[in-house]
Amino acid sequence: MTWKKISLLLCVFGFLKEFRPSEPFVTEYLTGPWKNFTETQVTQEIYPVGTYSYMATLVAVFLVTDLVRYKPVIILCGITGSCTYITLILAQSIWEMEIVQFLIGLFLASEVAYFTYIYAKVSKLHYQEVTSYTRTAILLGRFTASVASQLTVSLNVLNYHQLNYLTLSALILATIWALFLPSVSQSIYFHRPMDAVSNESSAFENEVSRVEHAKGKRSHSQQNLQFEALNKNSSLTTKVKNAYYLLWNDFLAAYSNFYVLKWSIWWSFATCGYTQVINYVQLLWQDSLEEEDIVYNAGVEAVYTILGALTAFGVGKLRLNWPAIGEATLSIFALLQGSSLIVASQTYNIWLSYTIYVIFGLLYQAMITIASSEVAKNLSEDSYGLIFGVNTLIALLLQSLLTFVVTGKNVLALPIRAQYLVYGGFFITLGVVFFMIAVFTTVVRCKNGQRFLLWQPSETSDSS
Repeated sequence: MTWKKISLLLCVFGFLKEFRPSEPFVTEYLTGPWKNFTETQVTQEIYPVGTYSYMATLVAVFLVTDLVRYKPVIILCGITGSCTYITLILAQSIWEMEIVQFLIGLFLASEVAYFTYIYAKVSKLHYQEVTSYTRTAILLGRFTASVASQLTVSLNVLNYHQLNYLTLSALILATIWALFLPSVSQSIYFHRPMDAVSNESSAFENEVSRVEHAKGKRSHSQQNLQFEALNKNSSLTTKVKNAYYLLWNDFLAAYSNFYVLKWSIWWSFATCGYTQVINYVQLLWQDSLEEEDIVYNAGVEAVYTILGALTAFGVGKLRLNWPAIGEATLSIFALLQGSSLIVASQTYNIWLSYTIYVIFGLLYQAMITIASSEVAKNLSEDSYGLIFGVNTLIALLLQSLLTFVVTGKNVLALPIRAQYLVYGGFFITLGVVFFMIAVFTTVVRCKNGQRFLLWQPSETSDSS
């Protein structure tokens, strides 16, 4: 099957799994007459479970994805999503909603297979193209879902509860569609071709060599049987050791590079704050709405999705000298994000809240695009998934801590507006830290006699 056909199959799955028109109104659904949960229950008892579940399952799902070679986990993603919305439709108690949140965490964790499958199935020559296609499919799915959601609700075609059936239908179709994806014969760590493993003197290869050169009276067929037995043994022992060896070496090679490390630090902290903000923003909007106001959550999500895609595309075309101005740019953007969140925590104007949400998100999308690119430039191709996964895991660990302290009922249990004041302070602190890093980097570059260039030089220079 050609890479274009494989990409098309995967993109259809990506579109269907992102077609979730019920999401923009999930808070209104939970606090409305269908479920009757209070805002405090949603904030302190229901939503935090999803964060903890995502964090707890991500590492296991990442390793299992590589071990079972992607396709089964893509199918699991569809199944988990379907089970999530079946349970959501039926749930009436807190503990049932906690099960829903656990399933959502597992669903989000299993998305790693969607993003890594294509790299194991197509040639490296097409990586940039297929990455673009799969990302576009996700954005198109979200945009279509948001538009459909806003139109059906505004025109009184469907209510919030009925939107769940649209989401469930799309996820069931995605699960069925995933069955037709071609299987993958190799993976990055557990099933990497032996000639790609850097340490070729592994116990398995030594043993195979001994078998092949052994002198004896055994027939050729007997030697083949011995080789097959060793190969089976390798799947349980040597391949695991090789996977560990490759994982650890990729990890050390990446994070011993200071340039990768500082961009990864921003990535993890900014993603932590961004995810926390978008997870609870519907509660903030709900607190700003008057009874007679029309809810435009889905419309705002549609606008944000399109502008976010255009922003990521436009920023990707910029040829700025990021090694020289990266930290300063990250600092400015983080300070802007923090300031906008502080304003959002104080205003009761719903349209200002919507606008701040879009601006906040676009600032994040712009810089996460650059961060991803700058990190990727300094990694070996096979370690992309690992390092991106580690950065995401660190972000989830930080988010879980933030959720436990700020949102959860066991520590501060702050109301929604106080939470956004904390998140604003979080981003301002991040901005100040990166401002100090920017000053340090600038001083070092000046001492080394390096010229300050706003745009990338014509010839590729080493990252500092």
